[in-house]
Amino acid sequence: MDITALAPGSDIYISACILSSGAEGHSWRYHRLGWKNQHAIWEHGNKLISQPSPTQQDLEAAVMQFQRAVEHRDKLLDQIYGFESIPGKRSDTKYAIMADLGIIRPTLKIRLREIRNSLIHQPQESALTASECDLLSDTVWYYLKVTDRITQQCSDELWLDHRNTSDKSASLEVVFQTVRWSAHVKGDVHPEMLLEKPSKDCLSVRLKQCEAVRYNGHLKFYGETTGSDSAMYRLIQMFFNESVA
Repeated sequence: MDITALAPGSDIYISACILSSGAEGHSWRYHRLGWKNQHAIWEHGNKLISQPSPTQQDLEAAVMQFQRAVEHRDKLLDQIYGFESIPGKRSDTKYAIMADLGIIRPTLKIRLREIRNSLIHQPQESALTASECDLLSDTVWYYLKVTDRITQQCSDELWLDHRNTSDKSASLEVVFQTVRWSAHVKGDVHPEMLLEKPSKDCLSVRLKQCEAVRYNGHLKFYGETTGSDSAMYRLIQMFFNESVA
C-alpha cells in the first residue's frame, strides 16, 4: 500500500491480526460518582433481615431495598458505559451484554428482579423465607463488589503491540469515548498490516494526522475509529478485561 498518498480525512484499514496479541492498560480514568450510595441502600435492607425474628413485612422491604441498590448501580453503569450501544454486541439485553463481556454472571440477579416483580404484582402469593432473603442479600453484595471497580474507574489507554511472522510490527494507543463507543487511535504501523479495502473484521480509522516515516517505512498517524463492529467489539472486550481485572 502506498502510504505516501494518504492525507487527513482518508480512511485506513488495519488488519485484524493486530488484535490477536491482546492489549494492556497503562493508565486509569476516575469517574468520581456516587458508587458508595448503593452499598448504603444494600446495608439498610440487610439490617432488616438480620434482626432476630424478621417479619414478612421486613423481608419484603429488604427485597425492595436490594432491588433498589441494583437498579441504582445499573443506572450509574449505564451513565458511564451505555452497554446497549456497544457496536457488535451479541445480545440485546444489558445483563447478557455485561455477561458476554465478562463483567458479571447474571443468573442470581435475574432471580432478584423476578421476586421483586412478584411482590409488586402478586403480593398475596409471594411469601418470602429468611434463607431466601439471605441469598438475595449475598447476591446483591457480590454484584456491587464485582462492579465497584468499573464504577469508580476504567482503563484510560489501551496499548496494542503486534509483530507478524515476517518481523513487521505495529503498535496502537487507543483511548475510548464510552457511551458513544468510538475511540481515538495513535498508531505506528508497517504498510503490510494495512489493507487496500475494508474486510469484515478489520479496524477502520479516519485519519486526522499522518506521516510516512522514511527510516522504517511505517505510517505514523492519529485518527478516530469508524468500524468495523467486529473489530470494535474485540477492542471493547480488551477495554473491559483491563478495567475489571
